[in-house]
Amino acid sequence: MSPDRAGQSLGCGSGDLGRLLPHLTGVVVESIERAAGLVTFRTSCLTFPARCPACMMPSWRVDGRYVRRLADAPVGGSPVAIELTVRRFRCLTTRCSAVTFAEQIPGLTSPRARYTPLLRAVLTSIALTLAGRPGARLAAALSIRVAKDTLLQPLRAVPEPPPDLVRVLGVDDFAP
Repeated sequence: MSPDRAGQSLGCGSGDLGRLLPHLTGVVVESIERAAGLVTFRTSCLTFPARCPACMMPSWRVDGRYVRRLADAPVGGSPVAIELTVRRFRCLTTRCSAVTFAEQIPGLTSPRARYTPLLRAVLTSIALTLAGRPGARLAAALSIRVAKDTLLQPLRAVPEPPPDLVRVLGVDDFAP
């Protein structure tokens, strides 16, 4: 980032950054930093109001803030982390089961996720092709840090095929 842009927010919805990283269009990129081989995007969401996931009613009342860290697909051979300042909102509906809720950015976050959908898709492709240790080695070569057990999770989530798909099964009588 150039020194003359320091302190300014980089709106990702318009401009070059939004075209390069379309999954960040729902946030404001406040700063980009590269340190120790890691690219960190510090972002926040400024849309109002947020909708309660339980009753779908809008809420303007911010209850608190916290920083959420998501891993993203590598950029230029360097791993990427997105530090997103998330707001917690208070639901204004008295009969709602959710007292507070955290905002979610469509296409970027989902509850309790540690990876962006873009990185999750890359890891799922690697897992379906190579699975555990070989997949983890390929991911490391692509600057993605992931454990072999993490790559096995998408494989376990694939549904079992129905048993009636096999119509004819041949057996080799001469196999040792």
